Amino acid sequence: MKRVCALCGRETDVLIEGLCPDCYRKTHPLARVKRDFVGIVRCPMCGSINYRGRWVRDEKVIKKLILESIEPLGRVSGMEIEDLSLRPSMNMVKVTLRGSVHDLIPEYTEPISVSVRYTEELCPRCRDLALERERAVLQVRSLIPLSDSIKNLVLSIIRNEVSRSAERGSIVDINEVSSGFDVKFTDQGLARAVAYKIHSTIPSRISESQSVLRGRGERTVTKLSISLILVPINRGSVVMVMGKPYYVLGYGQGTFKAVDLKDGIHTRLKITDMVKMGVTVPNYDVECVERGSARVLRVIVEGNEYIVSNAC
Repeated sequence: MKRVCALCGRETDVLIEGLCPDCYRKTHPLARVKRDFVGIVRCPMCGSINYRGRWVRDEKVIKKLILESIEPLGRVSGMEIEDLSLRPSMNMVKVTLRGSVHDLIPEYTEPISVSVRYTEELCPRCRDLALERERAVLQVRSLIPLSDSIKNLVLSIIRNEVSRSAERGSIVDINEVSSGFDVKFTDQGLARAVAYKIHSTIPSRISESQSVLRGRGERTVTKLSISLILVPINRGSVVMVMGKPYYVLGYGQGTFKAVDLKDGIHTRLKITDMVKMGVTVPNYDVECVERGSARVLRVIVEGNEYIVSNAC
């Protein structure tokens, strides 16, 4: 039996709430846009997008912001943005929806338009970088002259940590000085991550201090200073501490296990004490030799010979 649509007056086999499928679709859209416009802010320097207060380096976030502004009113099985070329101004982005507003109506496509206000501004990281605004400085120093291999290791750690934490901040400047490096950062957390990675890799003493740049209370802006003093020695090294020679057996938890070569006594040298007392590396030679039925370690320091048992 043919029935008549209350809106268009046409006869139809299917009547939904008094309307034919076409009129029902016209009066019941698949979705609506939840806000007047979608605000998209992009950093022109690094390309990061401001997503819910966080700066994210992912162009897919733009699409996500637009689609999140659409609220389905029916059964929506898909959304596709036709063109996503945005200019700094108000833009109209067309989105094609697929779905249906009623079980009696087969799936169909329906367009919807979303107003997008696109603007560009520097993210905090790039703003600080552009202004060379440092929030932290890491001073890497060494008690003994740094070898090229240790210098390369330190620089490699810095590069890797900065690369892994690119969203947090960056390096403003890095300078090599006579006994180490001065590294300036735009982010205090990144400076700490770099410092503690070096600290966990190379025997060292680490300390921090904060200074107030400006502001008060919650608006206080501070600068972090990290001092990292390296003691880049390992098993087999010979060092002079307070004029006495020591043969290093190992390192762990801020302490070197060593042999006092003058007394032959096994002892522990804390890094904190070594920093206070000072350390030098003398001219020395180490070799394992046969002494009777045993193999011993012969250490020659500045022409003086010492024997260490159970070290070969």
